[in-house]
Amino acid sequence: MEADLLIVGAGPAGISAALTAEKFGAKVILIDESFSPGGQLRQQTQYFSNLPTGYAPDIGLKVIETLIKHLYASSVQVYTNHTMIGAYKNGMIGVTDGNKTFPILARANILAPGAQEEAKIFPGWTLPGVMTAGAAQILINRESVLPGKRAVMIGTNNFAFTVAKQLHDCGVTIEAFIEEKSQITCSDGILRDELKHVPVWTESTVQIAQGTGQVERVSVHTPEGRKEIDVDLICISNGFTPVLEPFVIMDCELTYKKHLGGWVPLYNEKLQTTNPSCFIAGNAAGITDLGPILLTGEIAAISALEEIGILNSEEAEIERRKRWLELEKLENTAVCQARKNLIASSRSRQSPLTKSK
Repeated sequence: MEADLLIVGAGPAGISAALTAEKFGAKVILIDESFSPGGQLRQQTQYFSNLPTGYAPDIGLKVIETLIKHLYASSVQVYTNHTMIGAYKNGMIGVTDGNKTFPILARANILAPGAQEEAKIFPGWTLPGVMTAGAAQILINRESVLPGKRAVMIGTNNFAFTVAKQLHDCGVTIEAFIEEKSQITCSDGILRDELKHVPVWTESTVQIAQGTGQVERVSVHTPEGRKEIDVDLICISNGFTPVLEPFVIMDCELTYKKHLGGWVPLYNEKLQTTNPSCFIAGNAAGITDLGPILLTGEIAAISALEEIGILNSEEAEIERRKRWLELEKLENTAVCQARKNLIASSRSRQSPLTKSK
C-alpha cells in the first residue's frame, strides 16, 4: 500500500492534517487504533472558542462531528482499528488490524498519536471506582454510564474542573478537590459556577482509599489534619504527557520540556523531527489547547507536502507562516514560549535537523 502521506493518529490533529494535505492534492492514508476517528474529542462536551479561522465555536463533540463528516467526504483513505507496530529499514511502516500485518510506504509521515493521562499512585488506587478524569468523562459522555454518586477530584487543573462540572451536571456530588501544591493550578486560579461551594484542599495528598470490592472512603492528609470522606468515585487529573512510542520506533530524538508536558520529540519550525521523513502534530508536539492542536496538523501537512515536492518552498512558507501567527494568538503563553525554545534549540544543535529540499 502506497501514498504520498501516511498519518498515524486520527484525532483532531491527524484529521486536520489529512484534510489539509488532501486539499493540496496529496494521496493520504490515515490510520487510528480506535474504532472511530476523533480521539478524545469524541467525549468532550465542553465549549471551545479558541479555534482557528474557519471553525465555529462549539462543544468538542460538535467540532469533531464536523471534522469527521468532512473526512469521510474527502478522498482520504481511513483505516480505523489499525495500529502502527514497527518500521522497516526501507522506510515502510508496519501496520496491523489485529489479524494481519502489512507495510505502508509513504513519501512522508505525520505522527499525531496525542497524549495520555498521568496516573497517581497511592494505597488503594487499584480499587474499582478510582479512575482518571478522562475515564470518567468517557463513561458519562460516550457510554452514558454514571461512574459514581459522591466523588473527590485529585488535581485542580483546567481539565479537572471541566470534568468535575460535567459530573456535577450529571448529578454527581463533588465533595472536594485535592491539590498537592499550595494553590489551584487552573489557568485563572478560581472555581466557577456550580463548583464555587466545593472545598479545595491545597498542600494535601491522599493517604489511602479503602473499600470492600470498590472504593467507599478516602483519607486525605491536609494542613489541618487528616480528613476522611465517604465516596464511591475518586477521579485523578494529574495532567497529560505526549505519547512517544511511534517516535521511538521511527528513531526520532527526544528532549525534555516541562511546559510542553515532559518528554517530546525534537522538531523544527516545520514540525519536522530529527527523522526527516517524520513530522509531528497535536499534543505529541506539546500539551496544548484544541485551536493550536488543529493548527499544528495543518502546519505539519504543509511542511510534509513541501518536503515531497507537492508544494514549492515559497507557497509552503506563506501558508505555514499564516498558521504560526494564528497559533501564537490562540496558545497559552507559557506553552507557546516553550515551543519556541524547543524550535530554537533544534537550530542551535551541532547536528541540526535535516533541512527540507
